[in-house]
Amino acid sequence: MAFPEHADYIVIGAGIHGLSSAWRLAEIFAERGEKIEGRIVILDKAGIAAGASGIACGVVRNNYFQPAMRNLMAHSIKIWESDPEGLSYHPVGYMQISCEPMYNDVAQIFNEQQSIGYDSIFIEGAKESEKYMLNIFDDWQAQGITSILHEKLGGYANNTTSMYGLAKKVEALGVRIITGVEVKGFKPNNGSKAIREVETNKGNITCERVIIGAGPWVRDFWDMLSLPKQITVKDLDDNIHQDVDMWRFWQLEEGLLQVKPEMLLTND
Repeated sequence: MAFPEHADYIVIGAGIHGLSSAWRLAEIFAERGEKIEGRIVILDKAGIAAGASGIACGVVRNNYFQPAMRNLMAHSIKIWESDPEGLSYHPVGYMQISCEPMYNDVAQIFNEQQSIGYDSIFIEGAKESEKYMLNIFDDWQAQGITSILHEKLGGYANNTTSMYGLAKKVEALGVRIITGVEVKGFKPNNGSKAIREVETNKGNITCERVIIGAGPWVRDFWDMLSLPKQITVKDLDDNIHQDVDMWRFWQLEEGLLQVKPEMLLTND
């Protein structure tokens, strides 16, 4: 298939952000009875799930403080649970097993979950927590546990397989995914900051809209668009901070705990 010269919507990145954005956009067009074929194109410089989405831990949960995140995660879990097989999703629930210093935070999360009708239970006290865990794992040995937040919804997904499942859904709606295409820059409309053309190593594509879903690499596109490297930020006490770096990436590396597979089995 020839490289496209135009697409109404160009989505940059074939990970969770780009694919899910294209999926919902295509669904909106389908709901309106509008044509989709040729209108939405996803570009990725490597391949599907080649970046952060391919190495994510895959946990699906609603374990957050912020109200906006709480509602977003509840919605997200409904999407995952709508097609476990197609999205390689395992609805096993999620547990936060905590020591006493974490009690207040976990209790707050539980109360916020209950406020939106999210299915979870909260176990309080060392004896009750131990009893609850021994009913699930009869070899449970952790000490100092005084609370358990057990989300009955949620679980985990096999990250790369999930992304290929999502890509299949996207393509079934008429979205085209093109890998091995690196975006090199953007051309604005005459006399405007609006992007009219995307420059790639395979040729240029005119467009109406650009969606950047490139995860950690969004910084590079920010630079291509000549957007500010420093910004002004107001903190919670209304103090103004000048020249704060727009992007500051932290890298978290998690260790591996090797255990025998049978240790991961519940009593049933």
